This record gives sequence, C-alpha cells and structure tokens, in this order.
Amino acid sequence: MITFTKDINEAEFITHAGNFHADDVFSTALLEKIFGNISLIRLKEYQDDGTKIAYDIGCGKFDHHQVEAKKRNDNLHFCSFGLLWQEYGLAYLKKEQVENPEETFKVFDDLLVKSIDAFDNGEYSLNSDFNIYTISTLIELFRPKYDQDDNEDSCFLKAVTFARNIFELVLQEAISKVKIIEKIKSKSAHIKNRILILDEYIPYEYALFHLKIDKKIDFVVYPSNRGGYAAHTVPTKYKGFTPKVPFNYKWAGLRDKELQKVSGVNTARFCHRSLFLATADNLEDILKLIYKCKA
Repeated sequence: MITFTKDINEAEFITHAGNFHADDVFSTALLEKIFGNISLIRLKEYQDDGTKIAYDIGCGKFDHHQVEAKKRNDNLHFCSFGLLWQEYGLAYLKKEQVENPEETFKVFDDLLVKSIDAFDNGEYSLNSDFNIYTISTLIELFRPKYDQDDNEDSCFLKAVTFARNIFELVLQEAISKVKIIEKIKSKSAHIKNRILILDEYIPYEYALFHLKIDKKIDFVVYPSNRGGYAAHTVPTKYKGFTPKVPFNYKWAGLRDKELQKVSGVNTARFCHRSLFLATADNLEDILKLIYKCKA
C-alpha cells in the first residue's frame, strides 16, 4: 500500500514531483512489492543523504542523472527502475519462491526493465511515421491533462496501479520463458541441417535468441495446432519479420492443390505471402518444402 505524505520526516521513500514517467512509476510499484506499505513524498528538489530511499531524484544510489551514470554491460544506461531492480530484484524473486530466480531475474530485466531504462534515457527509438504506444508512453497518459483539474498524486497512483498489473504480467511471462529456454536448450543438441524440430508447439522465438542458437538454425518445425506440421523461418533479428532463408517466392500466398502443383510436394497446404511460414500434412513433406528452399 502506498501512502502519500507532505511531511518529509514521515516519508521513507522519495521521488520527484511534476510529470511522472514509466521509470518512477514502475520503481514505485517495485518498491511496494518489496517493502509492502510505503510512505512516499514527491518533491521538486532533494539532495540524497542516504537516510531514505530516494529514486529518480537526489543524485544518490537510485538516481541516474549524474554525469557518471551507471551503465549496463551493453553500454545502455540504467535508470532508477533498473538500479532498483539490480539492488532488490533477485531477493524479491527468491522471497516469492520463483523457480530458477537467477534466470528469471535476467529475463524479466530483458523483457521490461531494460526497455524502460533505455526509453527514459533517450537511448531507444521507433522509426515509424505513425504513433506507436510503448509502456513508457502509456504511463504518460495517466498524467493530469492541461484542461482538467486532476490531482497529480491521484494520477500517479492510477499509473502505479497500471504498472503493478503490467509488472505481474511480465513477471509471469518471464517465468514461462525461462521454462521454454530450458526446453529449447535440451532440444538444441538435436539440430540437423540447420533445422530445429519440436515435438509440440511452444513460443520458442525468445529462447532462440536468448540462447544465441538463432545463428545455428534457419527453420523451426512443429506440429500445427490446425493439424499437420508447420515450418517457420528464423528471422534476422528478434521480433523481426525478415527471414534469413525465405520460402520460394513462387509459393507466396498459394494453398492446397495450387501450392502442391508448383512446389511438387504432395501434401503442401499453405505458404504465407511474406514467405516466413509454410504448412504440410506430415513431417516428411514439410521437410521437403524446406529442402527445396535450401537447395
């Protein structure tokens, strides 16, 4: 539970007043999870003296506005959320008895914390001509509107509630991905001809790049939930759509008999027009479609 105070002597936690961002909002949600009840004051100015937990303000341990701000191994700067996660995240996961907490700590950081850090530090960009909402820009929607007389602290609490829900969803996603990583790791020893064959469909994409076995394979094959087998190309980058080895351009958008005639594969069923997915009725034929691309 978060309790606001106007008296700094009553506050145990301090962040900045004014416009809030994903950084201070998610930091607050994290601190609430770690410490339970927190008394918070939002100030315009503060010099951290180490007697309270100050974040995103004060030039102390959990601020990131100093000249010599702390960097990650990939040279991206931490923001306050990242600094707090580094300090408390692993202990929190262990307290919650999360399975494989060390790996979950890393995956959660990769899924959520790093992106918020990068956005807040201006080290993240979206090269599109249209608006794309991110977690960071969605948090900004909770700010008081210029034509409304909203209480700033009330708006901040609404943003924290939203962040709390996102935090839980991403944590569950991280826990799930860690399990998938272990499964893909066990399968990676059986890669043949740059093809990974799975005995069930699992959301494997993140694990490929996390384990860096994306460099060893061009296709992933799995039983389709619509019947038969599917083959998916491996993209050139995570979340990318450009396949390293596309399916034959002559097959683009074709189905059933038309695809079977052009490809010469008896049970071929479908090839996506963007050439990253194909299906067939059995494993033998889906592999034939792949080998025809790789020939």
